[in-house]
Parts: sequence; structure tokens; C-alpha cells
Amino acid sequence: MEMEVNHEGVGNMLKSVALTVAAGGLLLSATTAGAAVTGGAITGGTASPGMFIILTPPFAVGEDNQQNNTALYAFNERQGVVLPAALTLDLGGTIAAGTRVSSHGVVFDPVASRSVIGYVTFDRPILGIIWDTDGLTATDGLLGLPTITYNSPPLRGLETRDIPGTSFVGNKLFIDDWDARTPGDNIRVITAVVPEPVTWAMLIAGFGLVGHAARRQRARRPAAA
Repeated sequence: MEMEVNHEGVGNMLKSVALTVAAGGLLLSATTAGAAVTGGAITGGTASPGMFIILTPPFAVGEDNQQNNTALYAFNERQGVVLPAALTLDLGGTIAAGTRVSSHGVVFDPVASRSVIGYVTFDRPILGIIWDTDGLTATDGLLGLPTITYNSPPLRGLETRDIPGTSFVGNKLFIDDWDARTPGDNIRVITAVVPEPVTWAMLIAGFGLVGHAARRQRARRPAAA
């Protein structure tokens, strides 16, 4: 008993699969979502009771630009950046080249010496943190925004005593007793980037159409002799 194989139909089906995968890849690239700061609060320290403020560019940071004894600031930087090389973090290890990430800043800039305990949340998981002065300066071009002025590069970052009080779990940054003086404490938070739900829906629908075409192809096969 022989079964006739419709080579043209099989070829067309394989082409459909290839086109669907290629289109899915383009969609994943074209509709990749960014990430954003979603909230935060001051919960203790001499800056408490205080307020949490999300900054919107244009503005400047790094040289007594905020100057508020009772405020914790955060802002969004570049979104959906594909890393051209591996990125070594001060907390979080190393992110591989080719990874798509988003960047954000967190600043505590009091007029006089103050301490702060608090948190900042994001809508994507945190991958790691950069707080070293050289690391911040080296990544300004890749992850910073042209509408933000990054002042006093040698003075940016965290003081040594503040490093143990910096941590994260999931999408939440924890600040445990930063003690800031002029020109304040500031860090860069790197978060993950995921495709928009619509992207997955379109990709799944594409594979569904390919499956439907395959079933129709089987149905058109001639009955065995």
C-alpha cells in the first residue's frame, strides 16, 4: 500500500512555518515593551516623613540638582536597549551581550546630611544595579538619556557605607539607611524587558493558522488503494 505525498503542499506548509517564525521574530523586535518606575516611598530615616517623586526629563542630576531633605527621586532612562557587550553590574552579576534591557535612575539628594529608608518599584524585574562612579559614567552614553544632564561624574554613585543597604527582590528596590551628603546618592537600576502580550497573541495565532493548513493538507490526501 502506497501513500501519495503532495510535495508541493508540504513545501508550501514549510514555507508558511518559516514565514510565521520570521514574522514572529520581527514582531518580538518591533513591539518590545519598555519598562517604567511604578512607585516608591520613604519609610524611615531622618528624611521621614518624606515623599517619592518620579522625575520627567529634561532635568539634571549629580550636582545638588534636587536638594530636598525629604524626597526620594526616580526616573526612567533608555528603554529596550540591546547590549552590544556584556554588562558587569555592581549588584546582580553580569548581563550577557545581546540582552535587551531598560535603565532607570534613583537619587537621594538632601541639602544637608540625611538618612533614608525606602523602596522603589518597577513594572519589570530588576536585573541588577550600578552604583560605582566609573560604571555610571561608562554607561551614560548607552543607557542615559540625552535630555538628562549628568553632572559631576567623579561624585556620582554610592558612598561605601551605603552599599550594604542596597538590595532588590523581583521588581522592588530596597534602600536601607542611605546616609547622603552633597551631592547625594544616585544609582542606575537595570530592568528586564518583555514583549507586549499582543506580540505573543499574534505569534500564537500565526502558528495556529499553520496547524490549520496542515490539517487541510492531510484531509486532501487521496484514499489509500
